[in-house]
Amino acid sequence: MIDVEVSEETTDRLHAILAGIENAEEKVLKPALTRGLMAGRTVASKAVRETYHISAGDFKSSGYMKYNSVSQSDNGIVGSIEFSGGVIPLIRFKVSPNTPKQGKTPSAAVLKASSLVPFTRKKDTFVAQMRTGHVGIFERRENVYSGKRYTTKTGKVGRNKHNQAIKELLSPSVPQMVGNEEVIQTVEDRVNEVINQRIEHEIERLLSGNGG
Repeated sequence: MIDVEVSEETTDRLHAILAGIENAEEKVLKPALTRGLMAGRTVASKAVRETYHISAGDFKSSGYMKYNSVSQSDNGIVGSIEFSGGVIPLIRFKVSPNTPKQGKTPSAAVLKASSLVPFTRKKDTFVAQMRTGHVGIFERRENVYSGKRYTTKTGKVGRNKHNQAIKELLSPSVPQMVGNEEVIQTVEDRVNEVINQRIEHEIERLLSGNGG
């Protein structure tokens, strides 16, 4: 979540400049914070894609950004953006190969600052396509068995408790990526930049008599 707060220094300045104008603080800060949060929501997607190997489509389909309207509360005028979403299949990032290839150990990179790194468990990590058509990077789970069917040399079909189960490898969720230190700093910088610009605009608007 990205929260927006206005410093006491800013509110004191507003009171001094706009003394005598009814509800001046709300008239200035509410539209300014609204614009700032909208800008933050836009730049968050761009900042994530500049930091992680993920497409705009995968980022959008894997998470949800909720804009909480700016409102008056006991703590003043507040607003926030919330990011939600589950973890994302590793195959959605930079991987090689990205389709099943027998005997080929996959490599992957999540951050753009990182190069492709091959998995060390070569025989136990692989790219596969499920019956649903979904392609992913999977690994065999140690000491976990699937109980899949097997056929003996005599042709007898049974259930083999010793076949290892597999799990798909996943990567960070949308909230985790947005929470990256570089990403969050970029978003906060943009939000504050827009808020400060809009505060000056709203002050001028009120002083000119257009916001009464």
